[in-house]
Amino acid sequence: MRLLRFGKQTDLRRRMRSGIAAVEMAFIAPILVLIALGMFELSRGVMVRQILTGAARKGCRTGIIHQYGNSDIISDATNVMQDNGFDTTLFNPPTIGSINITVTDPSGTVLSDALDATPGSTVSVQVVIPTSSVNWVSSYFMTNSMVESDTVVMMKQ
Repeated sequence: MRLLRFGKQTDLRRRMRSGIAAVEMAFIAPILVLIALGMFELSRGVMVRQILTGAARKGCRTGIIHQYGNSDIISDATNVMQDNGFDTTLFNPPTIGSINITVTDPSGTVLSDALDATPGSTVSVQVVIPTSSVNWVSSYFMTNSMVESDTVVMMKQ
Protein backbone atom coordinates (compact mmCIF):
# COMPACT_ATOMS: atom_id res chain seq x y z
CA MET A 1 0.00 0.00 0.00
CA ARG A 2 2.79 2.33 0.78
CA LEU A 3 4.38 1.77 -2.64
CA LEU A 4 1.20 2.77 -4.41
CA ARG A 5 0.97 5.99 -2.51
CA PHE A 6 4.63 6.77 -3.27
CA GLY A 7 4.01 6.07 -6.96
CA LYS A 8 1.05 8.45 -7.09
CA GLN A 9 3.05 11.23 -5.49
CA THR A 10 5.86 10.74 -7.97
CA ASP A 11 3.44 11.01 -10.92
CA LEU A 12 1.95 14.15 -9.48
CA ARG A 13 5.38 15.71 -9.00
CA ARG A 14 6.33 14.79 -12.56
CA ARG A 15 3.24 16.48 -13.97
CA MET A 16 3.93 19.60 -11.91
CA ARG A 17 7.54 19.62 -13.04
CA SER A 18 6.59 19.40 -16.72
CA GLY A 19 4.37 22.45 -16.26
CA ILE A 20 7.25 24.34 -14.69
CA ALA A 21 9.51 23.36 -17.59
CA ALA A 22 6.98 24.76 -20.07
CA VAL A 23 6.85 28.07 -18.18
CA GLU A 24 10.65 28.25 -18.03
CA MET A 25 10.84 27.58 -21.76
CA ALA A 26 8.30 30.34 -22.41
CA PHE A 27 10.55 32.79 -20.58
CA ILE A 28 13.82 31.63 -22.18
CA ALA A 29 12.68 31.07 -25.81
CA PRO A 30 12.44 34.78 -26.79
CA ILE A 31 15.94 35.40 -25.43
CA LEU A 32 17.33 32.44 -27.36
CA VAL A 33 15.60 33.59 -30.56
CA LEU A 34 17.00 37.11 -30.11
CA ILE A 35 20.51 35.74 -29.62
CA ALA A 36 20.19 33.54 -32.72
CA LEU A 37 18.91 36.43 -34.88
CA GLY A 38 21.73 38.64 -33.64
CA MET A 39 24.26 35.97 -34.56
CA PHE A 40 22.77 35.69 -38.06
CA GLU A 41 22.79 39.46 -38.62
CA LEU A 42 26.31 40.03 -37.33
CA SER A 43 27.62 37.07 -39.34
CA ARG A 44 25.94 38.51 -42.42
CA GLY A 45 27.61 41.87 -41.73
CA VAL A 46 31.05 40.26 -41.47
CA MET A 47 30.42 38.27 -44.66
CA VAL A 48 29.35 41.41 -46.57
CA ARG A 49 32.40 43.30 -45.33
CA GLN A 50 34.61 40.55 -46.78
CA ILE A 51 32.73 40.76 -50.09
CA LEU A 52 33.22 44.54 -50.12
CA THR A 53 36.93 44.15 -49.44
CA GLY A 54 37.17 41.60 -52.26
CA ALA A 55 35.47 44.06 -54.62
CA ALA A 56 37.86 46.83 -53.54
CA ARG A 57 40.84 44.51 -54.02
CA LYS A 58 39.70 43.55 -57.52
CA GLY A 59 39.10 47.19 -58.45
CA CYS A 60 42.51 48.21 -57.12
CA ARG A 61 44.25 45.39 -59.03
CA THR A 62 42.57 46.67 -62.18
CA GLY A 63 43.54 50.27 -61.40
CA ILE A 64 47.25 49.58 -61.10
CA ILE A 65 47.49 48.17 -64.62
CA HIS A 66 48.72 50.79 -67.08
CA GLN A 67 45.84 50.82 -69.58
CA TYR A 68 42.93 50.94 -67.10
CA GLY A 69 41.28 53.96 -65.46
CA ASN A 70 38.60 54.81 -62.90
CA SER A 71 35.72 53.60 -65.07
CA ASP A 72 37.35 50.16 -65.30
CA ILE A 73 37.86 50.10 -61.51
CA ILE A 74 34.18 50.90 -60.94
CA SER A 75 33.10 48.31 -63.50
CA ASP A 76 35.20 45.51 -61.96
CA ALA A 77 34.16 46.31 -58.38
CA THR A 78 30.49 46.44 -59.41
CA ASN A 79 30.83 43.11 -61.23
CA VAL A 80 32.25 41.47 -58.08
CA MET A 81 29.31 42.80 -56.08
CA GLN A 82 26.82 41.53 -58.68
CA ASP A 83 28.53 38.12 -58.71
CA ASN A 84 27.89 37.96 -54.95
CA GLY A 85 24.17 38.68 -55.22
CA PHE A 86 24.08 42.48 -54.89
CA ASP A 87 22.05 43.48 -57.93
CA THR A 88 21.29 47.08 -58.94
CA THR A 89 18.53 47.37 -56.33
CA LEU A 90 21.06 46.74 -53.53
CA PHE A 91 24.28 48.23 -54.95
CA ASN A 92 24.32 50.75 -57.78
CA PRO A 93 27.00 53.43 -57.29
CA PRO A 94 26.75 56.37 -56.92
CA THR A 95 23.03 56.27 -56.01
CA ILE A 96 23.09 53.15 -53.78
CA GLY A 97 26.54 52.74 -52.25
CA SER A 98 29.79 54.16 -53.55
CA ILE A 99 33.26 53.27 -54.76
CA ASN A 100 35.87 55.73 -53.49
CA ILE A 101 39.00 55.93 -55.65
CA THR A 102 42.05 58.01 -54.78
CA VAL A 103 45.09 58.16 -57.06
CA THR A 104 48.24 59.83 -55.75
CA ASP A 105 51.41 60.28 -57.82
CA PRO A 106 54.90 59.82 -56.28
CA SER A 107 55.18 63.56 -55.49
CA GLY A 108 51.95 63.46 -53.44
CA THR A 109 49.64 65.14 -55.94
CA VAL A 110 46.13 63.68 -56.09
CA LEU A 111 45.15 62.80 -59.66
CA SER A 112 41.64 62.63 -61.08
CA ASP A 113 41.99 59.31 -62.93
CA ALA A 114 44.15 56.19 -62.58
CA LEU A 115 44.70 56.24 -66.33
CA ASP A 116 46.80 59.43 -65.97
CA ALA A 117 48.99 58.03 -63.19
CA THR A 118 52.68 57.31 -63.71
CA PRO A 119 54.39 54.14 -62.45
CA GLY A 120 55.00 54.46 -58.71
CA SER A 121 51.67 56.20 -58.07
CA THR A 122 49.37 54.70 -55.47
CA VAL A 123 45.79 53.71 -56.17
CA SER A 124 43.44 53.27 -53.20
CA VAL A 125 39.91 51.88 -53.46
CA GLN A 126 37.17 51.58 -50.86
CA VAL A 127 33.67 50.16 -51.46
CA VAL A 128 30.72 51.30 -49.31
CA ILE A 129 27.18 49.90 -49.20
CA PRO A 130 24.13 50.99 -47.15
CA THR A 131 23.22 48.80 -44.19
CA SER A 132 19.68 48.53 -45.56
CA SER A 133 21.09 46.48 -48.46
CA VAL A 134 22.70 44.06 -46.02
CA ASN A 135 20.11 43.40 -43.29
CA TRP A 136 18.03 40.25 -43.40
CA VAL A 137 15.97 40.76 -40.26
CA SER A 138 16.32 44.13 -38.57
CA SER A 139 18.55 47.17 -38.31
CA TYR A 140 18.65 46.68 -34.53
CA PHE A 141 21.90 44.69 -34.62
CA MET A 142 23.82 46.79 -37.16
CA THR A 143 23.33 50.41 -36.17
CA ASN A 144 25.67 52.18 -38.63
CA SER A 145 24.07 53.50 -41.80
CA MET A 146 26.86 52.20 -44.07
CA VAL A 147 29.10 49.12 -44.25
CA GLU A 148 32.59 49.94 -45.51
CA SER A 149 35.33 47.76 -46.93
CA ASP A 150 38.94 48.05 -45.94
CA THR A 151 40.80 50.65 -47.98
CA VAL A 152 42.98 48.71 -50.42
CA VAL A 153 46.13 50.53 -51.56
CA MET A 154 48.43 49.31 -54.36
CA MET A 155 51.24 50.84 -56.42
CA LYS A 156 50.74 51.55 -60.12
CA GLN A 157 52.93 49.52 -62.45
